[in-house]
Amino acid sequence: MKHEVPTPRNPYAMAEKAFASGWHSVDTIPLKGEGAFLVLTLSGLIRLAKNRRDYRKFRKADGYGPKRLTVNAVDTGNYLGAIAWKWPDPAP
Repeated sequence: MKHEVPTPRNPYAMAEKAFASGWHSVDTIPLKGEGAFLVLTLSGLIRLAKNRRDYRKFRKADGYGPKRLTVNAVDTGNYLGAIAWKWPDPAP
């Protein structure tokens, strides 16, 4: 039985789709001390993160992915490559 070949992940398309649905560019990502926020990572995950820096240091867009910024996951402390961000929805 044959199956369909999965399409490869496209970070540029993920970023454009996120921007169209209300996410923000990493140009305006919150700095150290401004709280936790949701990030769309280069691998396609959505994680809660904080910025540990008081400045923004970007990695330019290249063949691997769009413009990105390194942030830290709140739950594990791991580094994440953020390509878009937004504030979490308030609890009902």
